[in-house]
Amino acid sequence: MKILFVTNLYPTVNNPDYGVFTKDQIDNVCKTGIQSDIIFINARENGIFEYIKAIKKINKSYKDYDIIHCFHGLSLLIVYLSTKRIKILASFLSDLKYESLKNNKIINSIIIKFYLFVINKKRVYTIFKHKIPNYLNKNVIERSFYLPNGVDLNDFYPINKEIACNKLNLDFNKTYLLFVSSKDKFRKEKRYDVFKQVIDYLKLNCQKYDIEELVLSNVPRELCIYYFNASSVHILTSDYEGSPNSIKESLSCNIPIVSTNVGNVERIIEGSKNCFITNQNPVDIAKKVMEIFEMPKYNLREILTNNKLTVEQKTNELIDIYNKILLK
Repeated sequence: MKILFVTNLYPTVNNPDYGVFTKDQIDNVCKTGIQSDIIFINARENGIFEYIKAIKKINKSYKDYDIIHCFHGLSLLIVYLSTKRIKILASFLSDLKYESLKNNKIINSIIIKFYLFVINKKRVYTIFKHKIPNYLNKNVIERSFYLPNGVDLNDFYPINKEIACNKLNLDFNKTYLLFVSSKDKFRKEKRYDVFKQVIDYLKLNCQKYDIEELVLSNVPRELCIYYFNASSVHILTSDYEGSPNSIKESLSCNIPIVSTNVGNVERIIEGSKNCFITNQNPVDIAKKVMEIFEMPKYNLREILTNNKLTVEQKTNELIDIYNKILLK
């Protein structure tokens, strides 16, 4: 089996957390011995013409592979335009309506129609990280898979809080609440504004804990583990998500969660005792955080294993998907 990975989401020197989950998934597939190559469409740093250049690269080499696995909808469109007959597997981050150009509704609606047109083709298969949308037609659903990313328990694990704080030059005596937003702290859908209101409420109403915010955004991968372990609670306030990796990484470090009911968060934390789903009201979120402060610590890592969310489990599932596609 030989796989060509095509992605416009991949870490760079200037953006070390950009698409790091894509790199992790590719790396773990390669560790199993499957032959593969990567075409990275770095339009974020080099401009939209990188997509045009990618068409030529893909068209020149795709016949050497059994499957093209592309990440994100725009990569799917480029791969489809560049190839004939070869089977394509597209991993979407979340629901199709959230895949592209969210600030331009007209262009976004046109692109969504292209997505729907392409995934209706028999040689195209899809992965959804939240759930398979029920609005897709039956033939598309039959070629679709639910597969959230897994977390590597060897990369994310509990560390003494004092050690983590020292690594980040933080005050060990403060209670840090974690907000995670890759690329940009102020990404609209991540709702830092809600998170900030939660912090403000807790500073007024829960003063014994000396609350401070801690923001993980565009941070080198090797430092991320210290952000989780320096925190007391990870708060996710998003409008929407697919399968947020920060939730799984937080659980790997035994850090509890308070999250809006987005993506597959509820499925991720199923079975946990000190993690909560709530609405987006800052006061309600803050009250759940205060509940956690009064609860004992639990082993949240076992939740990931029980819910089949480790990287080993998900890599095996992905390879099973490749095999199923090749047999069709």
